[in-house]
Formats: sequence, structure tokens, C-alpha cells
Amino acid sequence: MSKVGARREHRAGWWITAGCFAVVAAVFALTPGAADFGAIARIKLRAPDLAPLFAQSLLVQFHVVTVAIALVLGPVQFALPKGTAAHRVLGWTWSLSMYATAIATLFIRDMNHGQFSSIHIFSLMAIIGLPLAIWAARKGRIAAHQRAMIGLYIGLVIAGVTAIAPGRLVWDMFFR
Repeated sequence: MSKVGARREHRAGWWITAGCFAVVAAVFALTPGAADFGAIARIKLRAPDLAPLFAQSLLVQFHVVTVAIALVLGPVQFALPKGTAAHRVLGWTWSLSMYATAIATLFIRDMNHGQFSSIHIFSLMAIIGLPLAIWAARKGRIAAHQRAMIGLYIGLVIAGVTAIAPGRLVWDMFFR
């Protein structure tokens, strides 16, 4: 890659990062309960209560399971040696879990009276970003693949943090 191309890619990376921070700020601002910092003081840790999860639809339960798989496999992938068979198998498992999660969320719209909410931007990012990240790896653009996968995992974590907002399912399972 030429120096000009590398500078352009570097500049594009900064613009994408800035855009991601703007999206994160918007998601937090628009997610009900996410800014309730007083609720943190009322947290009482206890054993997880799965009753709120089982009271949800099968689609929401499926979404929680696929998210849990992706959350656990992400750090494992980051720690494993790259290019190995284990990395590929776990990578495909992680990717399928993320894709299933993203597709499932398109049909979960309880938070915004049947409409898409700001958190659905992460679904769109995964639906577009996963195939592009896999394509980058297949084309030997390993640095682009790594950046995309790290970005997708960070998006998953950010979406997960909004799920911990008071009044949401994860809050009810662990902190209510």
C-alpha cells in the first residue's frame, strides 16, 4: 500500500472511531434508564434470577443465549494464537452467534413501542461488518480483519452495557 493510501486509511479509521463515539453517545442518551446513575447506588448483588428471562419470548431468550456465547468467545479469540484451526472454528462460532444475535434483534422492538430504537444501530453494524471482516481475512487483509472484529466486539459490549440499564432484562436478572 502506498503512503498516500496508508494515510487515507489511517484518517478513515479516525473518522470511523469518532463516528462510533457519536453513535455510543446517542445510544446512551436515547436508551431508557441508561443515564440513571442513582440506580448504581441502589445495586444489591445477589444470585442471578432467571425468572425474568424465562418470562420473555423465545426470541428474546435466543438473543440472550447468542449474546452470551459471543461475549464469552470474544476474549478467548483475542487470546488464542491466530491462524490456527481452533481460531477458525471458534471464530466461525463467534461470527454465527453475532450474526444470529443481530438478526434476532431486528424482531425485538419492545423498548420503543414496536419501532426500531437507537440500539439497533449495533445490529446494522454487525450485519454489515461481519461479512466485511470475514472477507478481509479471506483476502489476507489481516489488519483490517482484526480491527473489524475488535470493533464488533466493542460494539457488542457497549450494547450489553445498555442492557444493564435499570428496568431492562439484565438489570432485573442480576440487580433488582
